[in-house]
Amino acid sequence: MRVKNLIFFLSTFLFPLLISIFLTSDVVFLPLTYAVVLGMWIGVFKFLNFVRYRIGSGRYRKRMLNPYRRYRIAAVIATYNEDPEIVRGTAISVLSALKGRGDVFVLDDSDRKEIAERIDELEKSGIRVFRRGSRRGFKAGAINDFLRKFGKDYDLLAIFDADQRPLPSYFDEMLSFFSDDDVAFVQSPQVYTEINSGVGEAAFWQQQPFLRVIMRARTPFSLGSGTIFRIDRLLEVGGLDEDTITEDVSTSIDIHSRGYRSVYVDKELLWFGIPPPDLRAYLSQQSRWAFGSFQVITKLLKSDLDFRAFIDYFAGWLYWLKIGPVAFAEMIAPIVFLLLSIRFMILDPLLYVIVYFPFFISTLSFFLAGMRDADYGVRSFLYHQSIQLLEFGVVTSAFLSWVFRRKRPFNVTPKKAGEFPLRLLLPHVILLELLIASVLKGVPEFLDTVNYNLKLTLLINILWALYFIPFLVFGLYIVRKYYGAEWNVKFISPTEKYSSPTFPWRS
Repeated sequence: MRVKNLIFFLSTFLFPLLISIFLTSDVVFLPLTYAVVLGMWIGVFKFLNFVRYRIGSGRYRKRMLNPYRRYRIAAVIATYNEDPEIVRGTAISVLSALKGRGDVFVLDDSDRKEIAERIDELEKSGIRVFRRGSRRGFKAGAINDFLRKFGKDYDLLAIFDADQRPLPSYFDEMLSFFSDDDVAFVQSPQVYTEINSGVGEAAFWQQQPFLRVIMRARTPFSLGSGTIFRIDRLLEVGGLDEDTITEDVSTSIDIHSRGYRSVYVDKELLWFGIPPPDLRAYLSQQSRWAFGSFQVITKLLKSDLDFRAFIDYFAGWLYWLKIGPVAFAEMIAPIVFLLLSIRFMILDPLLYVIVYFPFFISTLSFFLAGMRDADYGVRSFLYHQSIQLLEFGVVTSAFLSWVFRRKRPFNVTPKKAGEFPLRLLLPHVILLELLIASVLKGVPEFLDTVNYNLKLTLLINILWALYFIPFLVFGLYIVRKYYGAEWNVKFISPTEKYSSPTFPWRS
């Protein structure tokens, strides 16, 4: 444990708490005041961190390929009741990309006989199938069991999800980075190409700031697919962490704590990524990622990471806190103030307007300007923020599960859309109605009052309520939007996908 890391972590929460004690109108409202102040504090941290990442990503350069020795590669695809046809396509793509440098294994934990039998047919194509008879540790457990049996026969371990297929040049471009003995793993970005719904497109845009800017400049961590590990380094830390459902992040912390490096190769070397097709699948995926990210904070605080790497991982942890319980508090705050007429916070409204509003506008402008190279504009931001706002409930639930030490199962993200998720949308509809009601109640009060401070305070809360309403409305639209009737979707080859800068799979 590094004392500097621990001090920074504690100050992130204690300083806003100290401010909140002075700003809350009553100790009963301290939790809400604290959540609002913490949200502003995290916003400042996120902005400064994004500036650092944007500057760092601008310095990123794709390095020339270096000569590399011939490695023995084990490429694994961990599956659990996945569509056999999707698995087959991926396995054949991996086998083709290997070009004789190793073997492809499907680590199949499927408990459905008809699926297992079809997976077994892959052995006719030169794909090896590995089964262990249990689901201990889920994906991480399957890979660790595989390493115990076959790890000594290979130098590198390449991990792929069932829907992430490498281009023929994948290993040619990735292996050269292992010429540096300190490099423990190399990561390529995951790409959503099979987009057929509004949720899928929104999920694509939500990934872009992370993949196009943040991962270029931060200490790269494994994304769970598209990662190539040096096996001896992976075994040195005990294999993949089976105690968390985001084994990729947790294992990366273990590796970086030992001083080893990782490399992010920002080239779209994977394709056929299937995004969550509907809201139910999306929320299932995000809930799993959030819970796993909350789980790693104890390891993070005990780790021996240098300060820069610690900040990178801590920023990821704060992201989930911000879009979960903090985002919920930020939406509730104007409702409490306007609809319930509870003045829970004591703050000079003029000072707030002078300081925070310009900061908020400037951060938004800088973010959009910083994302222009990724063809990310206002429309992309609308998709991104709208889908992100819809996950506040499941992320908050994941946070509470972590706080109260409740275990959660590992659920595979569904690849096919189900029925319209009316029940899942109910909290968002209620929140939207409350925000609209707050505005309708607040506007007449704003027009009638003659007290300058109260008038300005009412205006601030009305503006915040109005800020969230369009995103919630558009989020509901995204959930209902399917391309089948509205878009002409066409399939083109992986090479064409790779060469095009944006959405090449859509006409």
